[in-house]
Amino acid sequence: MYKLRKKDGDSVTKRLNAFNNVVSQLLSIDIKISDEDKSISLLCSLPYSWDIMVVSIVSNTTTLKFDGIVSSLLSKEIRQKNKEAQNRDALLVRG
Repeated sequence: MYKLRKKDGDSVTKRLNAFNNVVSQLLSIDIKISDEDKSISLLCSLPYSWDIMVVSIVSNTTTLKFDGIVSSLLSKEIRQKNKEAQNRDALLVRG
């Protein structure tokens, strides 16, 4: 769990699936992981390009909730994809 790293360009959804798979495997052998530990591990697995997002999440809360972090990361990914699609459309209109 602690060695999982997201690379720039990797899908957040793909990384979350891998992360949740590892957590499930640990739970299956009776290793319990607190919500805060999962949250910290997930945030630490993000690449440097996500540092602003990580700082934003950590500085705006007193307790880290895994589901809230997942929601924030997925929302950011959706916004990025929408922005990329708009930029692509703008280039097509210009061309």
